[in-house]
Amino acid sequence: MEATDFGRYRESVMEMKHLISRVSGHSGRSARRSWPCVVMTLVFATSFAFTSGADASDSTLSSAAVAAEILRVQAKADETALRLAEAQQLFEDLAAEISTVEAEVAETSAQYGELQAGLTRIAVGRFTGGSGSALILVFGDLTEELQRNALRNFALDAGAADLDTIDSLHSDLEQEQAQLTSLTKENAELIDDLARKRVEMDAQLVDLAALREHLKDEEVKRAYEAQLAKKRAEEQRREAAERAANAAKAAAVPAAVSPQASAPASSPASAPVVPAGPSWVCPVAGNNAFGDSWGAARPGGRRHQGVDMISPHGTPLVAVVAGSASMTTNTLGGNTVTLIGVDGNKYYYAHLSAWEGSSRSVSAGEVVGYVGATGNTGTNHLHFEIHPGGGAAVNPYPTVRKYC
Repeated sequence: MEATDFGRYRESVMEMKHLISRVSGHSGRSARRSWPCVVMTLVFATSFAFTSGADASDSTLSSAAVAAEILRVQAKADETALRLAEAQQLFEDLAAEISTVEAEVAETSAQYGELQAGLTRIAVGRFTGGSGSALILVFGDLTEELQRNALRNFALDAGAADLDTIDSLHSDLEQEQAQLTSLTKENAELIDDLARKRVEMDAQLVDLAALREHLKDEEVKRAYEAQLAKKRAEEQRREAAERAANAAKAAAVPAAVSPQASAPASSPASAPVVPAGPSWVCPVAGNNAFGDSWGAARPGGRRHQGVDMISPHGTPLVAVVAGSASMTTNTLGGNTVTLIGVDGNKYYYAHLSAWEGSSRSVSAGEVVGYVGATGNTGTNHLHFEIHPGGGAAVNPYPTVRKYC
């Protein structure tokens, strides 16, 4: 790649970022309407930048610089993917909380109205002896507030209700309505934040796709694989050091009070890479980004048992190993695939936009579906789980990090 070509690429990226900033300043709904236009503009810009005769072998900058840039953009996209997944989960949690508070407001409002109506009936009967005419005669010139207070007093004298209960219900209703107003405002802000993060994620994936085109050049590919191997070796050294530190800490603290006792079953540093052979295939056959969200809290006391791999809508999903694939649908996962692998492990794919074919035997790398946002999500991604031996799920992050 010529230095001037690389410079033009950097300029196009800056222009894309400026466009994203302008779009993300709009409301959530406006930003969502603008996504297709943004993505098309990004595709055009990056295509122009990388189809100008650039060749990675033309400059000393080429192979090493482009390889480093691929790794840098991938790392940045992974970070954005993790923040997007967290924001999406916060949105879902908030929606559940709003639904609960709405139900509480409705219930309290109904109770309050029922007590008010009962007090009125009792007070009218008490004062008029069953006739409403005297009430009209006596209260005809009084304000609505005075009438309500008088009715309450008659009802209280009759011993039919406890005004403290009504006052308590009224206070609860005001607090619940205030909470609902606050949650609704927070929800609107979160929708805008999600829109910005999705636009940012789309831009980074398009940027990454353009960069990865240069991996077709053997020199760039060799430089990339060397830098990637070095990066992973450094990560393994850090994880080994972390495991040693955790083991030393656990040995120094009694098990009954050790914080390790309450930690998730597997963490990034301790979870093993599940496959042992080279036949394992990345489940997303296209550009993707992801972080480690294993063990994150979910509604109903659940914990996140997979990895969320962000990828454009319609990106092919493939069988990670040969086995038997079953296509089903459920509320949380939407369109799903359960793959019982010949390696004895179970693999779970969720939120597919569509399946490829029906339940059947598949080979490793065979397309089984496409990235989507079905089920309980609003972000295009693959939720992917690994169940060794068909048992409990383990953190899939180290495995997909190695193979994707």
